[in-house]
Amino acid sequence: MTIAVGSIEPRPARSLRILMVVRLFFPWIGGTERQALKLAKELMREGVKVQVLTGRWTRGTAGRETIEGVDVIRNHTLWEFFGMKGARKLGGYLYMLTLIWHLWRRRNTYDVIHVHALNYHTFAAVLAGRWLGRPVVTKLANSGSASDIGKMRNGQQLALSHLMIPIALRSDRFVALNQAVVHELAAVGVPTARIVRIPNGVETRRGNVKRTYPLHNPVRLMYVGRLHEQKGVDVLLRSFGELRRLRPGERLSLRLVGEGPARAKLLAIARQLDISRDVEFVGPRDDVPELLDQSDIFVLPSRAEGLSNALLEAMSVGLPIVASKVPGNDDVIDHDQNGLLFTAEDPTSLTSELMRLLDDARLRESIGGRARLTVEEKYGMRHVAQQYIQLYEELVPGSHTQVSTAGRRQV
Repeated sequence: MTIAVGSIEPRPARSLRILMVVRLFFPWIGGTERQALKLAKELMREGVKVQVLTGRWTRGTAGRETIEGVDVIRNHTLWEFFGMKGARKLGGYLYMLTLIWHLWRRRNTYDVIHVHALNYHTFAAVLAGRWLGRPVVTKLANSGSASDIGKMRNGQQLALSHLMIPIALRSDRFVALNQAVVHELAAVGVPTARIVRIPNGVETRRGNVKRTYPLHNPVRLMYVGRLHEQKGVDVLLRSFGELRRLRPGERLSLRLVGEGPARAKLLAIARQLDISRDVEFVGPRDDVPELLDQSDIFVLPSRAEGLSNALLEAMSVGLPIVASKVPGNDDVIDHDQNGLLFTAEDPTSLTSELMRLLDDARLRESIGGRARLTVEEKYGMRHVAQQYIQLYEELVPGSHTQVSTAGRRQV
């Protein structure tokens, strides 16, 4: 089965072969999955051979398929096995076994194991990598209250995962999305020589970039991401209610793009605040770039982040940004320059920054324009892919090297 095959035009071939290990992948869609797919496609354009290895977590998904030109292999788990709801946790253990088996059986087809997110699958990948003499690169997805290390310690995704941390922390390199991740890794004993800063990347588009900044009527505020406690959408709703009270003569709308376990709670909050008619829960969408183009202000109220793909995408079209001041967001946003930061968990602080943008067209224009420049200079997907290629080539002696070291952030 082939899904939406993109035209990937490779540049001169390299000898590198990368196996990306992603615990969840399409049809599951989140920031980690999107970023892995975008990076795989860009690496292939640079001439690197890439496969994605993931779990087969739901009925009806193929064991192997091509998604936008990327070869995806799914190993067996016990999720939904004979309709047993409790089989998900057991499926994690089976997934580790099938992952190790695949890594051994296909050991001559890859040079580097690139694990997305520190988790129990990192434990399996490092075990196999040590056994087979293959370097392992692990990218951490989150910091703070949602940190990957914290989730492993708490057994949040698999019981006994806290016992797997010492092995998982023997990855050859760790990719940190923000400085908070660097500190968390150092705190558990990872030498700084094994930590490198590489950001998430975004595809920069030449068209559909905002050039003028008049407000729509009604004004269009937008959030993109999971409807999850970590994302702080409840804070955004309370701020929006406060904004409505402070500006009774102004028409305002809020569009929430995404899905997640907090949806029912957020709907209840919107009803409680009497803002339901102006808040649109649109669910997951495939036309996010077009929706961003139609918006006036992008808001990211997260309680914790790694480095938000949605934030970078909004910046890439030149939208004025208001984001919570948490690690990841404040690594990208320079307050009053390419975005505005508000105190996390504080609806009144968010309202204050939103009012500044609503009242000042010049501020919207300057922030939106600088946001676009920031993405072009630091977060373009090709620039990010080249940093990964440099990292891979450091770990694989004799691999073909043509990549400049410019832009790579060492710890």
